Order: sequence, then structure tokens, then C-alpha cells
Amino acid sequence: MAAKKISQSPMQNPGGFSLLELVIVLTVMAVLLTIAVPSYRQYVQRGERADAIRLLLAVAGCQERIRANTGLYDTTQCTDGLNNETYSFQINPAGDTSAQGFEIIAEPRRSEGNTCGALSLDHTGARGISSEDGTLNACWGGR
Repeated sequence: MAAKKISQSPMQNPGGFSLLELVIVLTVMAVLLTIAVPSYRQYVQRGERADAIRLLLAVAGCQERIRANTGLYDTTQCTDGLNNETYSFQINPAGDTSAQGFEIIAEPRRSEGNTCGALSLDHTGARGISSEDGTLNACWGGR
């Protein structure tokens, strides 16, 4: 008995992807990227904002400790390590060793997509934002 020879045509066992399959995969990847990239940017921005709020609260706490000891605020102190890559900080009145009050402002270095703008905190505990696009509660994260 002779063995039967089986031949396969190229249509029965393709060796790669067709152009249509490749276009579908690229389209799905493009849709996923358009959803993922803005979400990731918002996530990073929220983390940077949380770090700025942490620093604002730390400076305010330090100023309150100074006031508890001396009776006045000293805006020349408590500013070490404040400025970072994402926010620049200033305390008003600047350089006053006997201030009756203070305000700390954290200004974002990149304003692209930032709906909160600058964050501020004063000696009374009043929190603020400079942008009208965001809400105080959303920008301060309920703190």
C-alpha cells in the first residue's frame, strides 16, 4: 500500500497575520491608549497635589508650634525643603520674624490640565485654590 500524500494550500494554514487583523489590533490599542493616558496623568497630578498639601500642612504645623512658644509667627523658619519639581512654595509675609498671621501658597510649576491652580493655607486654617475650574473639596481631597 502506498502512503497517501497530503498537501496543504496556503489558505488552509496561514503563516502570519493578515493586514485586517493587524489593523484591528492597532485600532484596539489606540482606543486603550486614549483612555489610559489621561487617566494616568490625572493620577500623577493627584499624587503631586497630595504631596504639596502635606508640605503646606507641615509648614502650618511648624508655624503654630513657633507661635505656641513665642506668641508670634516666624515666616523665616519652617521653609527648608519646600520647593520641589512640581510645586513652588512661598510664605507671606516673607521674612517676618514677628508676624501676626501667615499664608502659604503652593503654585504648580506645570499648569497643563491642572484644574486647581495654586493651593493656599493661612494661619486660621482657611484653605483655598486659585482656579475657578476646580472645587475646594476635590482639590484638597477632603482634608
